[in-house]
Amino acid sequence: MNNISSAFKVPYPFVRASQQPCSIVIKPTRGDFLNNYQLLDHLHIGVTNSRGTVISYDWNGINEDTDNWQRCLVVFELNDNCWDTQWDNVLTDLVKNNCWDSARYDLTKHNCFSFIMEFIRRFNGFKRSVNRVETKENFTELYIAPTTIKAYKYIYLYRKIVENSYYIYNQSSKEILNT
Repeated sequence: MNNISSAFKVPYPFVRASQQPCSIVIKPTRGDFLNNYQLLDHLHIGVTNSRGTVISYDWNGINEDTDNWQRCLVVFELNDNCWDTQWDNVLTDLVKNNCWDSARYDLTKHNCFSFIMEFIRRFNGFKRSVNRVETKENFTELYIAPTTIKAYKYIYLYRKIVENSYYIYNQSSKEILNT
């Protein structure tokens, strides 16, 4: 008989965007990471202001939201509080630009990722915070891919445990996997 006597902890990769001020966050366009997400599925990307409100762009135009970003991933976080005001100012100015109205949305050419890249370009004019990012491909390679791959390892383990009738115990907003 195989006896596993100790539990181990697996870091829970997901966050509430409202608790991640001045960050760039992602979530699946449809569903959630734990139950629906598959590698290469479409993701939705947004930016949080200094109060943790997510600002994003989609077919409805500019959105301000926190409720739909409960289990998202942080792909970039501003770690210097002295830049919070500038972060908010750049975001506020960007949102005012009429190029982000719903009529201009295009799934492949003018979308949530375009919005984030413009935000990064403008913010980097003040502070070189997101290194070597000039294209969507650079940003994906440096920030999104490593974060989603790490999260997918957790997702895979989570699904295997659920599939095999093991359980997940929730303690202090962190997931502890007991096998």
